Amino acid sequence: MLEDLRRRGELSGHSLAQVRAGRDRFGPVAAILFSSNGFISVRQRTDGTCVVTVWASDNLVAWGHTPSLDDVVTTMQGWQDGLAVPDLCDAAPYLQAPTPAAAVEAQWSLLTEHGETYLRPIIATVALHPTLRALRPWISHGTLHLLHPDHVPDHDHRGIVLHPCGNSNYQVHVYGGRTGPAEDPASAATRAATAAAAW
Repeated sequence: MLEDLRRRGELSGHSLAQVRAGRDRFGPVAAILFSSNGFISVRQRTDGTCVVTVWASDNLVAWGHTPSLDDVVTTMQGWQDGLAVPDLCDAAPYLQAPTPAAAVEAQWSLLTEHGETYLRPIIATVALHPTLRALRPWISHGTLHLLHPDHVPDHDHRGIVLHPCGNSNYQVHVYGGRTGPAEDPASAATRAATAAAAW
């Protein structure tokens, strides 16, 4: 994919030489492009379509699916040129700027479809719980965090961490509180949901 994206960029007269393979917070990506205003990640689905996510800092500001690499090139070139999100979505109509709730759901989709293999058991369990599914999933240092959708880093302590602790068990740590005992994913999800319901 990388060489194809670069070639298409050159043919359109706008280099995408900085595109590379790598990973973002949600796992491996087929292509990623950093710019001064954030980055774009591209993942390929088994059906050949691309999942494109546009990030300003750590916030998902646009996302969509397309079967066309030319669409991806247009998106990357626009972002590299500093287009504002509404203009980027106009230039690449497959993209949408999600509402806060839709952004949370998009991040769950990234994790369930493309996330790291070792996280999938806890993600599958947590994602089935409506209270937890409404929280923003966040991967930090290889650990699943669940953040209140209005969470502001360093100012808001409405978050929960599910720490893996061996034998497929997890410990629930509510931000600002104590870490719970080791328990199976279902019990950990129940404990986390009880804490989140109190916010």
